[in-house]
Amino acid sequence: MAKVSAATFRGTWGLDNHTSIHAAALSERFPMLHPSSGYRSVQRNRAVGGVPGSWHTRRRAVDWIGPVNVLRAAAEVAWMQRVSPGCTGPEEVLLEYAGTRRQHLHTAW
Repeated sequence: MAKVSAATFRGTWGLDNHTSIHAAALSERFPMLHPSSGYRSVQRNRAVGGVPGSWHTRRRAVDWIGPVNVLRAAAEVAWMQRVSPGCTGPEEVLLEYAGTRRQHLHTAW
């Protein structure tokens, strides 16, 4: 997959500006990652089994799919990623459902 720009993460995936910058940087570093979920309304979040108050409903989370080895490597990078002088890093980085059809990397900034 080609690199996904911060503008695309803002427009298509509905993310806030800071999260979009993080997501674009991760996408550039790991071209085999594919975003599978970004912003969700509270109703959509509930329908997909998301937790109440999810970072997705605040425009600050991205779920990624890809090979598990790439998801693991991306998780390590996401924990260390800082994109601006005041950036404190991620709120959450979770490899969920590893080894199943539902495996994905959840990142929130």
